[in-house]
Amino acid sequence: MKIKIVFSVFVLGAIVALSMFYLNGSAGAATTGTVSPSVTVSSTLSLALEDGSNVEWASKPAGTTQTGIVQARVSSNTNWTLYVKRTSDTGITCGLAGEDGTHHIASSSFTYTSTSGSPVPPAGSGVGATQFNITDTDVWTGGAATGDCRVAVTYSLVIPGDQYPQGYSATHTYTVVPS
Repeated sequence: MKIKIVFSVFVLGAIVALSMFYLNGSAGAATTGTVSPSVTVSSTLSLALEDGSNVEWASKPAGTTQTGIVQARVSSNTNWTLYVKRTSDTGITCGLAGEDGTHHIASSSFTYTSTSGSPVPPAGSGVGATQFNITDTDVWTGGAATGDCRVAVTYSLVIPGDQYPQGYSATHTYTVVPS
């Protein structure tokens, strides 16, 4: 009986060993597997406006010129263009609307220029004196992918010598788009 049990255990072990050999190729042989990582990179395009208080001039006399700089901070993993438009009114020539709704400072008296800020955009160019329009107008064209750069937008307001006294304001919307 002991011989039968020992023989049965031996046979069972041999069957297990042979099964492993046939299932795994040869005993101890290497096997391979593959992994194919993949990723889709989405567009990262962001805009932050800094120094907006530089164009809040408070009380200023007629017949003077005021300037201020806003920094448009751009981060993008693709080429981009920066635009601005006047969104506070729909008047063709109105640059700043008066509180009373009847007076205004004309767009021709309210312009901007744009240059490289710091850090400098890796490509592209700014614009010379340009009026704020009711449609998108270039601020920076031909921008290249960048982790961080700034475009300096210099506002210039010529207050006419005969400008009616009251508060005047406008709203500008900046947009950065892939190009």
